[in-house]
Amino acid sequence: MHHTGYQPDTAVLIGAGNAIDGPLQKGLQRVGFRVQLLGLEQIAAAPLGIREGSLVINAASCAGSARMHEARAVCEALRNQPCAALLHLSSYGVFGRARSRKIDEETAPEPSSEIGRHWLDCERILTGSSPAEYGVSILRLGWQVDRSERALLARVIRGLLNHKPVTLDDVSRGNPVTVADLVRVAVAMAQQLASGAPKSGIYHYGAADNCSAMEFGREVVDRVRSLYGEDYAADLRPVEPAPEDRSSVLSCERLRDVFGIQQRSWRQGLTRQVELWLERLQKAES
Repeated sequence: MHHTGYQPDTAVLIGAGNAIDGPLQKGLQRVGFRVQLLGLEQIAAAPLGIREGSLVINAASCAGSARMHEARAVCEALRNQPCAALLHLSSYGVFGRARSRKIDEETAPEPSSEIGRHWLDCERILTGSSPAEYGVSILRLGWQVDRSERALLARVIRGLLNHKPVTLDDVSRGNPVTVADLVRVAVAMAQQLASGAPKSGIYHYGAADNCSAMEFGREVVDRVRSLYGEDYAADLRPVEPAPEDRSSVLSCERLRDVFGIQQRSWRQGLTRQVELWLERLQKAES
């Protein structure tokens, strides 16, 4: 086997049990890691069997609100593991209030929802008050648009297929993250963590261009029509009355400065994501 030069060259991926797991595993394997994929159930029910000195990527918190207890159990189990580096995927949801400026890594988290408190609890279980003390890298991601059938991309496409209205927020803004872009960033961080990059820190990642859910929905409709013709009629409706502005746009300069990872537009690769979700939902509903 060709040696990659990574130290370690084994990556333990703790999955979320959704659309993130497969692409993350393949992305890590593609660049030369040997990957051990562990499910939430395996870790929550038994002691961890992670080999000392492994690189760990923890996507457990991305499993959603229904699996909060298991994700916390995973973080508890990871806290004392002798791994070479730990990359924990977190979320912009740790910031709960509307903000007029971009949110950088120095901004104090202040979640206002149950799921936001869950994200923050998981971070604190792993790091206490200091990521450097525990050797943990935290990657807070912008709003994930396509990881599950309840995510925005699937909601819009399902509305198109079923000729039903979709109600979307046209006030709050964020910088979305697709699964493909999440994988790109996480894999690039893993490569560098296994090649001498700093083993701790808090980083943010979201698309280079921000948008509201309504703007995203309109773009999806345009992609569907470009692929399958103008017969697809969309009924996208703004939330009434207009909701409170809960914009959360992440500043991503630290990730660029430390890892050299550049932001991309959420529009890149969107057509392919639309194709995949159309195929998936059409099969499910046929």
